Amino acid sequence: MVLFCNIVSQLKNAVKSNKKFILIPKSVFCFSFLKLLFFEGFISSVVELESGKLLKVYLKYQLDGSPCFLDIKLLSTPSKTLYFSYPQITSVSHGVGVLIISTSKGLCTNQACLKFKLGGTALCYIT
Repeated sequence: MVLFCNIVSQLKNAVKSNKKFILIPKSVFCFSFLKLLFFEGFISSVVELESGKLLKVYLKYQLDGSPCFLDIKLLSTPSKTLYFSYPQITSVSHGVGVLIISTSKGLCTNQACLKFKLGGTALCYIT
């Protein structure tokens, strides 16, 4: 969870300073989170470097230079875990952003949780 919090802060800081890419340590959990961000259209690509210990994450920007996401808010931290059941997700998911949830099926967005009727640990909210 600490590594996930570090990645989220690196993503926030990189977007604020208009960086093209960031380097993060490789882990299975972080790679699945980055794949989810890629499929949702928030980052342009993820490349494993030759050393095999780092991932290079290319950030995605729109034509006018604005980033594809404005903010990532951590919902669960190492000291506090926030759980959402399926009915709670239905009431929360009417917003503008994307909620990332760790479920028994892996990492999912709020839309996938509604489709499969799942609940889980709320990790972050992306706007």
